Amino acid sequence: MRHLKHRGRRAFLLGVGGSALALPLLEYTHGHAWAAASSPLRFLTVFSHGGTISNQNKASRHDGKGAHHGVDWWRPSDPTSESLVLGPIHEPLAAFVDKLLVVDGIDNRAAIEQDQYGAGAHGIANITALTAADKHDVTDGDDVEPQPLGPSIDHVVAERLAAKQAVPFASIHLNVSGHQYGTPYYRAADEAVGGISSPREAFETIFAGVTGDGEPDPATALRQAKRSSMLDGLLESYHQTRDRVSASDRQTIDAHLEHLRALERELVVPAVVCSRPQDIDIDEGSGDVIGPQHVKLMVAALRCGLTNVANLQIADILTPWTPAGTPVPSAFDIGHSLGHYARDIGPTGEHPELYEDWLAETLDNRKWRISLLAQLLEGLDDPTFLEGDRTLLDNSLVLYTSEFRNGAVHSSWNVPVLLAGSAGGKLRTGRFIDYNAYAKDDPQTLQYETEQSTHNLFTSILQAMGESDTHFGNQDRFHEGPLPDLT
Repeated sequence: MRHLKHRGRRAFLLGVGGSALALPLLEYTHGHAWAAASSPLRFLTVFSHGGTISNQNKASRHDGKGAHHGVDWWRPSDPTSESLVLGPIHEPLAAFVDKLLVVDGIDNRAAIEQDQYGAGAHGIANITALTAADKHDVTDGDDVEPQPLGPSIDHVVAERLAAKQAVPFASIHLNVSGHQYGTPYYRAADEAVGGISSPREAFETIFAGVTGDGEPDPATALRQAKRSSMLDGLLESYHQTRDRVSASDRQTIDAHLEHLRALERELVVPAVVCSRPQDIDIDEGSGDVIGPQHVKLMVAALRCGLTNVANLQIADILTPWTPAGTPVPSAFDIGHSLGHYARDIGPTGEHPELYEDWLAETLDNRKWRISLLAQLLEGLDDPTFLEGDRTLLDNSLVLYTSEFRNGAVHSSWNVPVLLAGSAGGKLRTGRFIDYNAYAKDDPQTLQYETEQSTHNLFTSILQAMGESDTHFGNQDRFHEGPLPDLT
């Protein structure tokens, strides 16, 4: 990821379209006052469809003596260790172990409670995975599909951060495309966000106003000059008005004057040029090509100050490019068919002969997905691109999750949750946290019960971003408030 080196302290090219420049627009586009005062925060998600390698059922885990296998390779290798000991799936993240949190015992209660079987079927699990919202059914011809009645956590964070940390794009959404059962990302009720699958299209969209090494874009410089001229007019107007109003109104005007002077000081700072990512030149391809290009785009966009929130969605795809390849026959050639074998490869299942091949292929598949997260963390944790004494990763919070823990049983109980970064030091990382009540007495227990849900996880994320929310999502939670022992 060293090709993403920056020029100067930070690069923010904040082009503004349109000719009408009123004060509210100016406040959104004036630049990054927050950069000088404190390090900005970012939020990223990597959503991997189809779950992970787990024996989770509902309120218990399979013991591996029946039709279902009995391993849970998402969990740490030593769940009793005070420090985080990564499990097989997380091996690509070894370099970042001190900046990770692996969390067990978080249910998607919004999916479980609204699913007729109390597990979390495809539709309801996807639309609630990041929204934790109530659902309603939408009829499209003969099809009836559930839709959420609220936004996903990424959109809420993006709106909140953009109000404090002005950026051209409140958030960006990129896809490693393939078969999946809907998107977990929603701008608002019924407003799904699909994302961009083509790296070339994403590059041309996100970096349209950004020059490479050299002089600043003349159009950007012109816009900056126009803003400076507009500020001069506003300052003169306020000065003329100040002496003709009451004392109380004068205090308000003085506050506006001070704000305008602060904007004026920022506008005289020389523009900084951002290095755009190189060799982003393909529209489609296999995941091993598309995925790394999307990661490069995400890291560069964050370094350039083009967004505060970036999302990568990975479809439930097969990964024939991995060492194990695809030895297990998969119906329709999709990852979800591979996932369903989990309930058939145990000693009493229909295909016990596929046990070793299935574990090898599925492990390589999930490790490859985690490797994209590792590439993302590498770009964010670059010690040559610091903000004060912290890296971008230190000032970020990254969420890796899925709609299921165990895709074979469509279970939204105990969804996989991994956090990276500390949101500017707010989270204590390098740990495994298990909220399973039975794990206190026996970390290897097959029994399962928790009082934590994604409502609490998303509340914790909002609070880590500096917000004061005490609840996120619908009322299907065990309790309100953040997750305990996270910060």
